[in-house]
Order: sequence, then structure tokens, then C-alpha cells
Amino acid sequence: MIDQRQSPAGDQNVGLAQKCTLCYDRIGGGLEPACATACPTDSIQFGPLDELRRRAAERVTTLHAAGVTDARLYGDDPGDGVGGTGSVFLLLDEPEVYGLPPDPVCTTCDLPAMWRRAGLAAAAMAALVAAAFARSAR
Repeated sequence: MIDQRQSPAGDQNVGLAQKCTLCYDRIGGGLEPACATACPTDSIQFGPLDELRRRAAERVTTLHAAGVTDARLYGDDPGDGVGGTGSVFLLLDEPEVYGLPPDPVCTTCDLPAMWRRAGLAAAAMAALVAAAFARSAR
């Protein structure tokens, strides 16, 4: 998103790229995010995730009935490698065509176990160094 507000110095266009905040100011006022409101094809939708998933599944069923057999939902399965996502994508081809991984995985889910292993390895190395110094001191 490009921020078009004026800077404190009074410049007309700040031109800063910023991460999406889901228009928390609009949502706080009972409005939808601006992207969902402005989307001309209604492709960007906002609402409760269960409702969005239900509508997306209905759309896939409609597409399958119309002969679009490759239609599928991406990010809908809570049992996938990332535990489901907050966004559901309706794809008409393989995920790779859209630059998405075919089997998404949560790369940070294993961090606690990785830190434990690293800690054990560091403790083992420290013990070996201490033993080597103790042996050379005799």
C-alpha cells in the first residue's frame, strides 16, 4: 500500500510503502477495509472467516457444476502444514502457477524444538571443552 497522506513537512505525497493494517481505523468505525470496498470484481471480501470459507466452498461447487473442474480453495484446510490461514484463495490452476507452495509449511513451528537441540548441542560442546581443559590441566 502506498501512503498518499501529506508528510509533516507539508509534502503532497509521502510515497511510503507500508504493510497492510486491514484498515483498523475503518474496521473500528464499522466499515470494511478500503481494498474490499473498492475491489471492482468483489474478489477481495472481508468478514468472519467461517462465513468466507462457506461462501468460497459454494463458489467452488458452482464452478465444478459449470465444468471448471480445476477450481480449488487454497488456505482453507486447518489441517494443512500451516494450520489454515486467515485468507482463502480461489484458484483455477495449480498453486505453483500463482507462485504459491503446493504444500505450505509453517517454518517457525519447529523453532522451540530447534532451540532445545541447539541448547543441548551447546551444553555438550561446553562439557567437552571443560573436559579437555581438565584433562590438560593434570
